[in-house]
Amino acid sequence: MDRRDFFKYSAGAALGISLLGRSARLLAGNSKTDKYSVVILGDTHYDAPDPEYYHAGYTDPNPKREANHRKEFVRNADMWASRCPSLVQRAACLVEDDTRFVLQLGDLVQGDTATAEIHKRFLDDTMGLLKARLAPDRPLVTVAGNHDLRGNDDAVITQAYHEYMTARMSRELGMDIHDTNFLFNAGPDAYIVINFGNTSPEKIQDLFDRSRGARHTFVVVHSPVFPYDSTSHYWWILFGNRQDSRADERRWVRSLLASRQAIVLCGHTHKTELLDWEGDGGRITQMTMSSVWAKESQGSYQVKVSGADGYGSLMEPTEASRALLDEYRPGIRRYSYANAAGSYKLFVGDRDVHVDFYAGNSPRLSERFKLR
Repeated sequence: MDRRDFFKYSAGAALGISLLGRSARLLAGNSKTDKYSVVILGDTHYDAPDPEYYHAGYTDPNPKREANHRKEFVRNADMWASRCPSLVQRAACLVEDDTRFVLQLGDLVQGDTATAEIHKRFLDDTMGLLKARLAPDRPLVTVAGNHDLRGNDDAVITQAYHEYMTARMSRELGMDIHDTNFLFNAGPDAYIVINFGNTSPEKIQDLFDRSRGARHTFVVVHSPVFPYDSTSHYWWILFGNRQDSRADERRWVRSLLASRQAIVLCGHTHKTELLDWEGDGGRITQMTMSSVWAKESQGSYQVKVSGADGYGSLMEPTEASRALLDEYRPGIRRYSYANAAGSYKLFVGDRDVHVDFYAGNSPRLSERFKLR
């Protein structure tokens, strides 16, 4: 399949729908040298001031886990009453004429709901709020995060997310979407959206096959694809778990991404992190982003680790975590890590791809990350 075949899967045309409507026109682009921007929020964990508004009837069979979740309700209420509205307002100022769409990287909401009806209302309220405040006339695209699929009965909540979000993404993108793993494009570029909690190698392979010929391949996924520098959560990666029982799938997807020189846009860790890796005959560049402004200090950009040699330096390694990180460490060419939250602007051109980061509600650029 060459570049001409790729355009069969452009927004509005992927499933035989003609290029009609503003969303399709915004995303279509006009040439292989197309230049545009995307405004991005990382995890947002939107919540209401009153914990009973969305969490009425919420329970968890593990009292300790429920207590930790309820602490998150308090955290979310505080940051959305004080800091996060100004963060979103700052992000709105980044939307310009060349902005094709707005992207949110999962954990849109806190989750922890009792019923499908409440969960759908939670999702709809949050999408409505962000779209109204950021860019009412641009598509707002999101990817499934673990909190988006969490409640009294995870299966019920996951189904509620699927029903609501496939319909919502269909409207936002002007195309027919039936799964929370899906493909769309902006101009000549492919955006492969992966629901890391409910995907398979077959689904991912199909999305890559359908997007052959893309200028740039962006993989939008809530979880990172590289091990996270954390003693407790190093295994928070696509096809990862503590036992590394899906190692074959993990390595397979790494090789697939490398073969396409993929750029990964992800969240999950509540950090701002850049990792550039070479291996498996290719290259993967991962940009991790967060909009969880939980502490005032996260509103400033202060690098904690910089340089490839610093990868893994923050954890107290175990035998398992050391083995996993050591598998990736030789291929790392660039690495930086900061405990900072804010808003991001992706610039995409033929030869230049970079992300501008604005910590907190900073009116000034905090850092520019060169991706390509």
